[in-house]
Parts: sequence; structure tokens; C-alpha cells
Amino acid sequence: MFQKPDLDELFADLEKSHGATDDYDRLLKQAHLAIALFDAKRPLDDQFDSIVVELVARHQPRG
Repeated sequence: MFQKPDLDELFADLEKSHGATDDYDRLLKQAHLAIALFDAKRPLDDQFDSIVVELVARHQPRG
């Protein structure tokens, strides 16, 4: 399950890489939903942008 430090890093990474783009709001919404599904142990399917899937994979809690 994502913890606050994991979330802080993920959202900071998203803002740094896409905060100035027109897609930022869409990616931010997708990231929130993807995190909830990940925490519920549900698969992230094709409804998510590959940017979001990569961020969740990169920042997912270890262990």
C-alpha cells in the first residue's frame, strides 16, 4: 500500500515531468485512480496512460 512518502515522490515526479503540459490534469486524475486500484490489488489496464503506469511502477512501495 502506498504511504505518504511514496505518494509525495510520485506526485512530485509527475509535476516535475508534466506539470507545465496541457495533459497534467488528466494525468493527475489518472494517477489518483491508478494508486487506488494498485492498493486494492487490481490490475492497471489500458485505460491508463503509459506515463501513469510507469510512475506507479517506479514509486510503488517495496516489500
